[in-house]
Amino acid sequence: MKEQKCVRFVAAKNVDSIVLSMYTSRSKKINSNQEEEEKMKLKRLVSVVAFLLVSGLVLFRSEVCLSEEVGKDKPNALKVVVEKTLGKGAKILRTEKPENSPVPNWKQMRVWIESVYGETPVLFYSSEDGKFIVAGSIFNESGENLTQRDVGKTIPKVIEKGRMELNENYLIGNKDAQIAVVLWIGADAYSKQLFEMFSELFKKNKDKISLYIKFYPRSEPDAEKMKAVTCFKGEALIGALQTLYTAVPGWGTKEDLDAFKKTGDPGACNDELVLKDLQLAAYHKLPSHPVAVINNILLTDKATKENIMKITGTQLD
Repeated sequence: MKEQKCVRFVAAKNVDSIVLSMYTSRSKKINSNQEEEEKMKLKRLVSVVAFLLVSGLVLFRSEVCLSEEVGKDKPNALKVVVEKTLGKGAKILRTEKPENSPVPNWKQMRVWIESVYGETPVLFYSSEDGKFIVAGSIFNESGENLTQRDVGKTIPKVIEKGRMELNENYLIGNKDAQIAVVLWIGADAYSKQLFEMFSELFKKNKDKISLYIKFYPRSEPDAEKMKAVTCFKGEALIGALQTLYTAVPGWGTKEDLDAFKKTGDPGACNDELVLKDLQLAAYHKLPSHPVAVINNILLTDKATKENIMKITGTQLD
């Protein structure tokens, strides 16, 4: 079994030295000739880093892996580095062919990873001989993140309406509207911000937008509040959520929620639906924060009118 070694380093502009720490993923005895060879490899690596600093290219919080197996089995070596960087179990969907990087004689490899947002690209770098793989960002002397510039954008997750088990009792607007927005929200501040943005957009574009509410609380107290919101149907949901989001701090005791439910339709309350929606969110591997799905596409950019129009191709007021 071949040995894999990694060098972890931090480099920044104006540093006087580079600190290297070496570790091995598997122990193996080496003779003096092998040891000398390893020392020479490290010296060459330090020379490369020095070149990056002099040329204005900076590697920040990176990890460089050297594997004797890289040349023989590059996909497996890359998988090891991906897991060391992103965590064990990171799912590689595909890997693009290596292309030229901002660093002379280095290649960059775009690896597509399955994420909670969809298919997310991550850039890794390799030395010309393929024996070093670098995980991290490259900056130029002006501070621009060249990795971020070149990596590309996430391809958003697609979730068909039928797979979200939408309930028309919790539909605001016309189900046949051009734009169907599914809001996975709870009782937290970010849910408030997301709901208020889409609520205002709905009021100005009732002929074009419909809103479906899915219950996605992030804590037990918030879950109790969302159970109370299930007592309201249709456009009454707007008022119910506004009451929830504008309540005074500390609101949400059993007495508060019992009184709140009576202002809706107590017979419509559906505690089990909240748990069901949470399980469905876990099944679809949604992010741990509130999200919007617009015409089956997960919104990964900021929730703005412009970004919604970009997704749907529909002009909004």
